[in-house]
Amino acid sequence: MTFKERCDIILPTCDQLGLIRDCIESLISSTRYPYRLIVINNGRSDEARNYLRSMAGSGRLNMELIEPQENLGWIRSINTGLERLADSKYVCFQNDDTIFTEGWLEELVDIFEKDPQVGIANPEWEKPTDLSAGEYAPKLKKYKGQTIDIDWCRGHCFFVRREVVEKIGGFDMVYLPVYYDDRDYSLKAIKAGYRCVKAKGAFVDHIRNVTMKKAMDQEKINALMERNGRVFYKRWGYPLKLIFVLNDIKSSGELLRNVCMDQNKVIVIKKARGALPYEHTNLKVLEFGPFLFNVKTLFYIMTKRSKKHQKGIDYIFTNDDGFYSFTKLFRSFVTAQIIFGANMNDLSEIAVGLIRVKKEKDKSAIRA
Repeated sequence: MTFKERCDIILPTCDQLGLIRDCIESLISSTRYPYRLIVINNGRSDEARNYLRSMAGSGRLNMELIEPQENLGWIRSINTGLERLADSKYVCFQNDDTIFTEGWLEELVDIFEKDPQVGIANPEWEKPTDLSAGEYAPKLKKYKGQTIDIDWCRGHCFFVRREVVEKIGGFDMVYLPVYYDDRDYSLKAIKAGYRCVKAKGAFVDHIRNVTMKKAMDQEKINALMERNGRVFYKRWGYPLKLIFVLNDIKSSGELLRNVCMDQNKVIVIKKARGALPYEHTNLKVLEFGPFLFNVKTLFYIMTKRSKKHQKGIDYIFTNDDGFYSFTKLFRSFVTAQIIFGANMNDLSEIAVGLIRVKKEKDKSAIRA
């Protein structure tokens, strides 16, 4: 098989020879699509430095090694790598605490080639604890070519179309040294009109935060996440928790796409059989069936609470006149505002407008 294009893979490292070696060796053995590896070595370990220098000159892979005088951290390392891009059509921001599996890059490229609206993507990153990465990856081949929209791409393996980088640049330095930068970048890409997806048929195993936990203690990590979280939510707003009670699911795709891509948590309650026309990791679907539908739905709403934030629903939207009339009898028991739209167009306009106002109000209350 021949390929016309190439991918630049930007890999920041910081000591931990075992992780670095496992990552690069798995890249070599599992990747057929042409790539160039750009390593930014922030560590001071002689063992890791010698290994990387030997790999750069080994001829086993196309590799450029950058050795800065200081530890640049994640964000500045990625941006430094972006300055060294050649003519590659795709770019991948990569953690060193990862293991590649067979066909991961080919699957991502194939998805991007078939859908020009896809701008950034993650491979699948979670697996059963009783399976190795090599055992689990083949089980995902049945999902070849399939994607699902996600709220944001996680930075451990962040695959980007080159034109996205040219349009929105690199990571925002306001998040130095790390955390929330990948979320912010994802939302910028979404706002620029691109899809942010997970490729169901590709797998890259992520050991999770090993390098960062070695670089700083948990107290500093928590403080950094709290600070950067304020910056992020001041810019983009908090996710809202929304319930949609719909009697018309066939025409709901555009509405659900808009509210999910705006980073909200969405629950759709329906009585009709059939799949929704849109799929997102932030979207949960409940089907109660026509028998006692109003009673079951109202009971669910009255008892639903967020386990994480211990708060209720921000809004309940419906185009089901029967459900809306039924809830009037129990309005005092429902804390969330219930909004009715006679048809999907009306409901969409109302929902998008209210969500925008609520988010702007929440943003204004966040201390910068």
